[in-house]
Amino acid sequence: MTYTPFEIRVLPIFIYYIFLSVVGVTASIKMYKKWRERQVPPPFYLTLVFLFLSLALIMLSVGLAEAAITGFYKEVYRFSLPFAYTMVIISDVFLFKFSSYIINKGEKLFPLVISVSIIIAIVLFLPWNWWGTPAEDYAGEISIRLFSTMSLVIYSYLIYGYIAFISYKVKAKAENKVSYVGLTLLFYSMISLMLLFLMLIADTLMITFFNHPGYSEFTYIAWIFGVIFIILAYLSLVMPDWLVNWINKKYGS
Repeated sequence: MTYTPFEIRVLPIFIYYIFLSVVGVTASIKMYKKWRERQVPPPFYLTLVFLFLSLALIMLSVGLAEAAITGFYKEVYRFSLPFAYTMVIISDVFLFKFSSYIINKGEKLFPLVISVSIIIAIVLFLPWNWWGTPAEDYAGEISIRLFSTMSLVIYSYLIYGYIAFISYKVKAKAENKVSYVGLTLLFYSMISLMLLFLMLIADTLMITFFNHPGYSEFTYIAWIFGVIFIILAYLSLVMPDWLVNWINKKYGS
């Protein structure tokens, strides 16, 4: 089995992943402290969302570190991809749980979300994905990478779209402007996640149909939306004093 050589052009994305990992871990710690203060479910669920997204980024960083050190995308890198995607799936589960609690909708769908997430996680680890493997090594063989990636994207889009739709509807009935802004931030955080996956789809399409080696500009843009999600989701739950004061001042409450 051969290995794809590591390209120096990917080094910036490696540094970018390290930076995003630090942002994710920092957000996880802050949210964990909020949960310890409040002892209510939403901060706990959001802590787990941030934690699993951080684990995805950390593992992607480890995989790229191996490639940068050895000069080739090898076994650790190949494992890092399905592992990171699985961490995203788990974060989606807790995001759904968090949002269901906040907007008081969708609890009955939780068993279905769990079942589908397990199936997709299994599919992601099947050998026919050929993660990080040169195309010539599996020429003529079955490849399910596009199918498994699209399954992850569709699954995530359904969750994000459902949360965005419900939060948009519920915010119109909010009793006060603080709640209204909080639900609005939750809505836009879901839009950010949808844009993240849209950029990852674009990168996958570049690899599949245009023989691009991967890590295109779309990858950078994707994780910018990831950071925006973390910020908006954090603010939607925590609603820090400066934000509440700004809302009250703006709306004259």
